[in-house]
Amino acid sequence: MNEGVIIKGIGGFYDVLSHKEIYRCRARGRFRKLGITPMVGDQVRFTPETEIVEGSLEEIYPRKNSLRRPAVSNITQLAVVMSAFQPEPDLLLIDKLIVSAERMDISIVLIVNKIDLAAQDQVDELLRDYKATTYPIFCVSSKYDKGMEELAKGISGITTLAGQSGVGKSSIINRLHPSFDAEVGDVSNKHKRGRHTTRHVELLNLPEGGMIVDTPGFSQMELGDYEEVELQEYYPEYEKYRHDCYFNGCIHVSEPDCRVQDAVEKGELPLGRYQRYVHLIKEIKEYRRNAW
Repeated sequence: MNEGVIIKGIGGFYDVLSHKEIYRCRARGRFRKLGITPMVGDQVRFTPETEIVEGSLEEIYPRKNSLRRPAVSNITQLAVVMSAFQPEPDLLLIDKLIVSAERMDISIVLIVNKIDLAAQDQVDELLRDYKATTYPIFCVSSKYDKGMEELAKGISGITTLAGQSGVGKSSIINRLHPSFDAEVGDVSNKHKRGRHTTRHVELLNLPEGGMIVDTPGFSQMELGDYEEVELQEYYPEYEKYRHDCYFNGCIHVSEPDCRVQDAVEKGELPLGRYQRYVHLIKEIKEYRRNAW
């Protein structure tokens, strides 16, 4: 029996990469009985096909983590892509993606694409909210191949691209993995939103090492199962301030003698990202209130 990683799943068939060879398999019926659906990124044991028997997945090893949208497991990095031009960045969505990755102990990389279409001050303004996080930030132009070599070196393990439709995820993948011809969508002139082009999840080997997942764009992400006091743990720029608050369990919204609020007022922490943090706290409260 062989071992490998699922790199694609379509129509009940799963392509498994093992020792640089790809094997097509079906999942055993017992997975369905157990309510287990194989995912791209799964480490598996499988029986290769023969002339008379099709290949079959025999065992799925425990997952380090998994996402539902997109359906991918064992992620090392989440690369959040935003556009310096159009579509206008949805920073609240970006913060939710970051929080979700932090909660699952997934490393975060930020990518600002389309820098060829924006002035430097526009790019700087976009970056201002995230410089204090210390996340790696890559400013690229996938169209002109600018910054792509540095980005390729920053990809390790299994990396998932995430972000709004139209920010250039497929274009970035085409640059990182030239033999992969991902369909590229433009931005709607009427609504300035990207058209979704990726129809399935696929794991790709990169020439520089690592693997990348071509994924559908995220449209929304809920934080309903989070605790209010938990959220601050996923903001790394708050770490050096939050332990000096006067109250234990301070959530940095309206409490007196709060070091995080003080740092925002002094300009040590970016106001915009803090305001979105407060919004997420309110969203969590509202969700819990409606749940009861």
